[in-house]
Amino acid sequence: MAPIIQVSLDVTSIDEALDLAGAAVRAGVDWLEAGTPLILAEGLHSVEALREAFPEHPIVADLKTMDGAGLEAEMMFKAGANMVVVMG
Repeated sequence: MAPIIQVSLDVTSIDEALDLAGAAVRAGVDWLEAGTPLILAEGLHSVEALREAFPEHPIVADLKTMDGAGLEAEMMFKAGANMVVVMG
């Protein structure tokens, strides 16, 4: 099985994240990670924008959430994330 390449979009604007994600996808990246700084700065909109721009790529929402993880994960899934990072 081939390795999966993931890029972490640890930026604070949707526009910069979309630019970086586009370059990463063109370079062959498999998974896109909405990094913690992006989610903190832009919220659910960052995941929605990535999903709209890259409908075929898995999206990881790097929430690093603890309390309320179920609700927060559900919100990210509804926004288009395939996976969510939860602290334990």
